[in-house]
Amino acid sequence: MRKRNCRVEIYFTKDELESLTKKVRKSGLSRESFCRHLLNGAEIKEAPSADVPMLINEVRRVGYNIDQILRMANARGMLDVPKLREALTENRKVEKMITAAYTMSED
Repeated sequence: MRKRNCRVEIYFTKDELESLTKKVRKSGLSRESFCRHLLNGAEIKEAPSADVPMLINEVRRVGYNIDQILRMANARGMLDVPKLREALTENRKVEKMITAAYTMSED
């Protein structure tokens, strides 16, 4: 069963529809989702370029590797564990900053 059962019809001029279509394309959302986000007061950001998701994945991969090294070092009592923890914390901050800059929060 549909979650959204109420339908609204809106008429636009050609210019208004072109403007809406351009904004929708930039956002990467469907037209309906774009309108819902606008009505709910969400800040709509331009969709990230294709390399941003790859960058986020790479930062996560590096963080995962640091975490694995930290676990091994901690278990064996070697390396400078506080420095590794600091590196992991910094990596997670960078990941959160990139993600926040290029994604939209789903309220």
